[in-house]
Amino acid sequence: MPDYIAQLRCRLAELGCPRGRLNRLTREVADHREDLILAATRSGQSMSAASEAACHQLGDPLTLADSLMNTFRRSSWWGRHYLFAFGFLPLVAFPLVWGLFMYLQLQLAYAIGFHCDDQKLHAILNNPVTLHHWATFAYGCDYTAIGLVSLLICWLARRSGVSLIWMTIACLVGATYTLFTYTHVSRHNYSIGLTFDPQWIRAAIPVGTAVATCLYQRWMIGLARRKVAA
Repeated sequence: MPDYIAQLRCRLAELGCPRGRLNRLTREVADHREDLILAATRSGQSMSAASEAACHQLGDPLTLADSLMNTFRRSSWWGRHYLFAFGFLPLVAFPLVWGLFMYLQLQLAYAIGFHCDDQKLHAILNNPVTLHHWATFAYGCDYTAIGLVSLLICWLARRSGVSLIWMTIACLVGATYTLFTYTHVSRHNYSIGLTFDPQWIRAAIPVGTAVATCLYQRWMIGLARRKVAA
């Protein structure tokens, strides 16, 4: 017969419980089961009977896992309002958060590389080689900002225990934005706009982040299932 805690852990993993919370919940249930077993053995029951009685008191592990996950999701704003948070909010938040990350990165580079000196910046950018290096850095900041927003979405989805479907939808919204927008660096100018020429590399970043998160989730489920089968 599969171990009770292993079944519980497997079901929590299938429901998208983050690893830290999964370990905590299974440890709490395991401690509670041990307390029930100890109380039953003190009353004269055998170990096997006490273990069976403890599992009966706790209920079906799959049902218990569903109940624990529902409670966990309701404990955060993101889990309670997942439809709004991962369905609608990314339409507005993705470009804004991307812009914030871009601004912070470029301002940091401006402060470190040019000491907030406009004249030094303009003088350096008049050199074609330096301009090329600066443009490469700016495009790298663009990719980094897209990746950070995508990671933030996936982290929030994992942390709140929502379905991977909603996380994927949010990342696809971001991929749509990045597919049809562009950034361009020229001498003394940085521009952002819309384009009908698909930007596949930019769009691949949120998609790749979502795929990596889904693969990690599948690995967690496979690991839990192997423990049940053991």
